[in-house]
Amino acid sequence: MTAPRPAEPHERSGPGGPRMSFLEHLDELRRRLTWAFAGVIVGVLACWAEADRILAFLLDPIERSMGPLAVIRPAEAFMNKIKAAFVGGLFVGLPWVFYQLWRFVSPGLYPRERRWVIPFVAAGSVLFLAGAAFCYAVAMPAAVGFLASQGARFRSSVTVDSAFSFATKMIFGLGLVFELPLAAFLLARLGLVTPRWMWRKLDIAVFVCFLAAAVLTPTPDVMTMTIFALPMIALYLLSIAVAFFAAPRRGRRDRSE
Repeated sequence: MTAPRPAEPHERSGPGGPRMSFLEHLDELRRRLTWAFAGVIVGVLACWAEADRILAFLLDPIERSMGPLAVIRPAEAFMNKIKAAFVGGLFVGLPWVFYQLWRFVSPGLYPRERRWVIPFVAAGSVLFLAGAAFCYAVAMPAAVGFLASQGARFRSSVTVDSAFSFATKMIFGLGLVFELPLAAFLLARLGLVTPRWMWRKLDIAVFVCFLAAAVLTPTPDVMTMTIFALPMIALYLLSIAVAFFAAPRRGRRDRSE
């Protein structure tokens, strides 16, 4: 009678149950992305009837500073209407997207923690909406006003394409930035980061915030980059506090030491 085969690393039990192999993780990620995209498409179909209003709403802060927008290609207005429906569909489908994200990360959590699905979905959706609202009400008008003042002596002829790209990059960029506390919560619960480690890396985090702001901002001007970077730094500090309360009590020791 042969001895039982020793368990492979991916077969051993982890905090939330049996561990998955790398390929199994990729397959699960593909499945969750597919379901998330399907939910967004349903949202797009629901928003199509209001696509014109969504487009006007997104472009309003730019039009207030830059004046009426221009169309230089025959299909430009229609294509941006389609893109506006996609933006609306993504916002409508936010809870579903975060639910799929939760389904992907929850196997790494303890059984008791897997019941936090509703708080996770609600927090993720609210944080993204808060970032988008901050961008629309504060960041985008300030950035557009600054850029408009730099070209005050020129005749403005901003296209719908460029204005839509500018608005959506800023809105989605800050929406993602505002998810930083939630990301810190998950990473701390999984034991991947600790508040002590995050505090020690504050100087690097500030540099990364400005670097990320330079990548995420649709223009290279310092004003727009700073508008992105300052909330990111504040959210990183908040994330340290979130990680402190989220870290497992038995795992407070910094694993990087």
